[in-house]
Amino acid sequence: MTLDAKPLVHVIGLGSMGAILAVDLLRFADCSVVPMFRSKKRLEQFQKDSQSTVGIRKLYLKNSPLIQKKFTLSACPESFTPCAIKNLVVTTKTYQTKESLVPYLPFIDQNTNLILIQNGLGVVEVLKEEVFTDVSKRPQLFQGVISHGCFQDQGFVFNHAGAADLKVSRLPWDEGDMVQTLDDANEDMKNNELIKLFTSKPFAQEFNVKFMTYQELLLGQLYKFLVNACMNSVTAILDCVNGEMVGHCSRVFELIVDESLQVLRLAYKPLFDYEENYSGKDTYPQLKVNSVLNTMDMVKNIENIGCVINGKNSSSMRQDTLYLRDTEIEYINGYIVSLGQRFQVDTKVNKTIQEFVNLRLHLNRRRASMK
Repeated sequence: MTLDAKPLVHVIGLGSMGAILAVDLLRFADCSVVPMFRSKKRLEQFQKDSQSTVGIRKLYLKNSPLIQKKFTLSACPESFTPCAIKNLVVTTKTYQTKESLVPYLPFIDQNTNLILIQNGLGVVEVLKEEVFTDVSKRPQLFQGVISHGCFQDQGFVFNHAGAADLKVSRLPWDEGDMVQTLDDANEDMKNNELIKLFTSKPFAQEFNVKFMTYQELLLGQLYKFLVNACMNSVTAILDCVNGEMVGHCSRVFELIVDESLQVLRLAYKPLFDYEENYSGKDTYPQLKVNSVLNTMDMVKNIENIGCVINGKNSSSMRQDTLYLRDTEIEYINGYIVSLGQRFQVDTKVNKTIQEFVNLRLHLNRRRASMK
């Protein structure tokens, strides 16, 4: 499945984040992009109803221009032409990761570059224990933490509500390899095909891609995780766009963040001890962990990023509840609850948030069934 000598990038999950990434890869990177759909029905909708075209409306630009790109190639498990998958981007919901990868496992091996661009935590454990059980055939694994704000308009048209960044790093299969040197990161930028695509101009500049060591990304990932633990869940519960909460959400956010950090400090102790162990060492990036991941600063930043910068955005979890889809709450606030059980820490705030999101989804589904 090739058009020319350009690198081929397969994208599983053409939702909001997958759409803006795929379109900008076509616009700004020297590669071909293949959207991968979960079913033949969904693929046919894409090919027939939208003529294999994705539209991105840039709400943050003057006059909100609509940018459209046509994808020459697209596939689903039933139509996929057997070939080795070299570069694979997964932007599905966290709970869909295993199911989405299984049909393509025969074409994924140690030479595949696989990047996860998702909300939430806990997916790597599933991949290790249930998907890539053969250590010798595990792909080259990367993680992306995306801060762009985007939500679905209708069909295959999406609203890019806020431009931020995409942080990327190599994701170690072994937790013992969490700390990486700057040379490790530079090696991937020079020699890994997918990372070279992501970090080359103009794509890296337009999408604001930042490649880094895993400990740098983990700091950003936990930062984004806390943003999602507040913004996604609370907007879903209240059924509001982000900006409607500005000036009135700090107390709720404070309760969520403070409790979450109590648990995260135990679960990710090496990161919170990083400054003490690696400060001043030239071959390692210098990180300010505890001055970033603290309750008061996080609450201020979450309100600014979520409610001001992305004020026009409708969070992905709110969109899921509106469209009656399962949410990722188990991998966000629910993940804190599961860690709390592991470390014997009371997580009643996050448990309450988790239950309210599930209740909101139940109410929406019930109301829809009565129409």
